[in-house]
Amino acid sequence: MCGFVGLWSAQKDVRELRPRLRESLASIRHRGPDGNGFFVAPNVQLAHARLSIIDLSSAAQQPMLDASGRWALVFNGEIYNFAQLAAEHLAHDESVNPRSDTSVLFGMYRRYGPDCLHYFNGMFAFAVVDMVEKRLFLARDRFGEKPLYFLRTDDCVVFASEIGAMRALLPERSWQIDVASVARYHLTGSVRAPGTIYRDVKALEPGSWFEIGLGAVSRQGRYWSIGSVTNIALQRQQKAGVPEDVTERVQFLLKNAVESRLVSDVPVGLFLSGGMDSGSIASLAHTVGKPVTDALCIDFEEARFSEYRLAKSTADRFGVKLHRAVVTEDLFMSGIGAFFAASDQPTTDGFNTYFVSKFAAALGTKVWLSGVGGDELFGGYPSFRRLAVLKLAAQILAPFAPKYAVGYATRLAGDNLKALRLLQLSVPGDAAATAYTVCRNTIPGLFLSQFMSRSALETFDITVLGSVASYPNTDFCTDTFQAAGVMETAVYMGSQLLRDMDNFSMTHSIELRAPFLDHRLYEYVFSLPAAFKQRRGFVKPLLADSLPHPLPLELTSGGKRGFTFPIETWMKASISESFCEFVFVAENEQFWNFEAIRRIWERYQAGQLHWSVPWSFYSLARWLAVQRELQ
Repeated sequence: MCGFVGLWSAQKDVRELRPRLRESLASIRHRGPDGNGFFVAPNVQLAHARLSIIDLSSAAQQPMLDASGRWALVFNGEIYNFAQLAAEHLAHDESVNPRSDTSVLFGMYRRYGPDCLHYFNGMFAFAVVDMVEKRLFLARDRFGEKPLYFLRTDDCVVFASEIGAMRALLPERSWQIDVASVARYHLTGSVRAPGTIYRDVKALEPGSWFEIGLGAVSRQGRYWSIGSVTNIALQRQQKAGVPEDVTERVQFLLKNAVESRLVSDVPVGLFLSGGMDSGSIASLAHTVGKPVTDALCIDFEEARFSEYRLAKSTADRFGVKLHRAVVTEDLFMSGIGAFFAASDQPTTDGFNTYFVSKFAAALGTKVWLSGVGGDELFGGYPSFRRLAVLKLAAQILAPFAPKYAVGYATRLAGDNLKALRLLQLSVPGDAAATAYTVCRNTIPGLFLSQFMSRSALETFDITVLGSVASYPNTDFCTDTFQAAGVMETAVYMGSQLLRDMDNFSMTHSIELRAPFLDHRLYEYVFSLPAAFKQRRGFVKPLLADSLPHPLPLELTSGGKRGFTFPIETWMKASISESFCEFVFVAENEQFWNFEAIRRIWERYQAGQLHWSVPWSFYSLARWLAVQRELQ
């Protein structure tokens, strides 16, 4: 687990920027405080900050060069099946260190090229430079657990684990905020790849690779997507009639996923809430004979948000020592400035990961397991149950709602978000995606014209921006349960949860691993019909049935208990004092219609709006304030 930054050019000598490379690496020192390395050649600069997890020796130091001097590698992440790959594919390659996942990844790339990506079970982002053929190759893991950003200029490519490192490398460049990305942020709480908040910076999409060579000739490919692999797996299941015992198969895959994520040369802890996902990991770790010894639970003074009692019940059942960390309103407010300063891109979420990672780092453990992915995989979110009704409504409304009628009705609805959500269902497009936006988006797309500034609205087509054309295709899905899973995986988890998880864990120099994001487990469970994953009165019944050691009954019955901070309570007190101070500044008028924002704030204070709507503006305003200080 690390961070890197690089600059590559096929023609230009980039060595003159070497002094900035050190400054750039210093900006992401938090990602790898255990060591740093540099490689500089006429057409390439690479810098790497190392967090030592697997193979703690200097032999795994990066940037890593092959024996011939042709290739150079920088890598961020973990390849969990590296030992198996070394034995099966690289046994005769004496240059490969079988104890280092970095060395194994490097060897696999040299042998198979882009096809090596199909062999990896892990989370990763890496760059390989071929100095003979003058090529740059970038790749990212299937789900996007590890970030990789790049910027193409006229004569070079800059790439990094964080955009902040790129800014430090090219400080003279105009780092312009993309207004359309601001609007997208307000819809979903983040900016989806391949876009970023900056106009010219791209995020390599999950499950993708990019290569560029002489003459700036580039090619790219997608080696994995949940839609394509699920469709193939589904066809196989249908032909076979799902003959094996499903729960036994899921249990086998779960145990394998957890065991592989416990591969480490340093201790591994667990983020334990009162929910099923993290509790399941505790159960499975106990089963495979590698129980985590320490777990961490975030707690609050506000009793209705506390999950400590449930987490303690799970910890006691599996012999795990549970550490309790209380986040008070005062602690939150004193740390929120640092949270926004650490945000590589704006997000409406992430503060939970920021604070739990801060407490985790204080315990001295580098690696922690997280339950992220369990809800997306086994159907824990309300969207899995609501999508069917909303999709049907969208299918009925769309044919009878011409564009002019929707536009007229939108003007009549004004800032009534409930009415706008209903109208959103009539917007043409994929019915499942439309229904998902109504379930999940902070605001409906039709509301953008109400609060974005006039100048902002002139820079993009609001009709296109508010559409669902860029959402994942769900035509292959056999039911709305599966369609909800595809949407949750690609949109909420892929664009927000995983990005925040990496950003704020690495801010505190710790590594988070997500056992539920084992692609073999994901592919199999996604391919199963909804009947296996739904049961009235139970939360994620397939997961509960597949555990070798059951969880406490109160975790598996009833509705989902989402882990949330008491932001609404804190907004009414502490945050309300600074809302106007940060939001209503002259520089923000390029994005927002201030009169509309004032009405939103007044409606929230009157109890007419959910806290997430004003928080969207406050969070972005705080992030923008930090960026202005950096200029």
